[in-house]
Amino acid sequence: HCPTASECPMGEICYFGTRCDVRTHAPTPPPTRRPTDSPTPFPTASPTASDAPSWSPTASSEPSVAPTKQGPTRSPTKSPTKRPTWSPLTDVQTEMFCGLSWQDVTSKCRERCPSGEDTECPEGFFCFAYTGCQEEKGYPEDEYQHL
Repeated sequence: HCPTASECPMGEICYFGTRCDVRTHAPTPPPTRRPTDSPTPFPTASPTASDAPSWSPTASSEPSVAPTKQGPTRSPTKSPTKRPTWSPLTDVQTEMFCGLSWQDVTSKCRERCPSGEDTECPEGFFCFAYTGCQEEKGYPEDEYQHL
């Protein structure tokens, strides 16, 4: 118990504000080098003895004779897309679209170009930011044949 720092013995650390007082509690006896033969009245954290492993197999259910049948899945697996998927877009990236001109891109909203690079657009198209476009409308078949 150290009420002040000056009362702390040299080489020791005093913990202030604790309710512990060494003077009121008996010290814990030091551990022995040999384990006790009889069980202790309280549980311990040390492991208990167990049986040695055996080479004989453990009992389990017999395998079935017929193979397991796999039923159809509830929905078919989606085929891979030709375009890569993107991480969630920022507000600016959601309005970046490909177009031939400002008027073209804001009226047709064909395809996003989230990197802001013209290389994400078909040849001859440019990437524009802040278009106001919210969703990709794609390229009509007749328009895309001319690209």
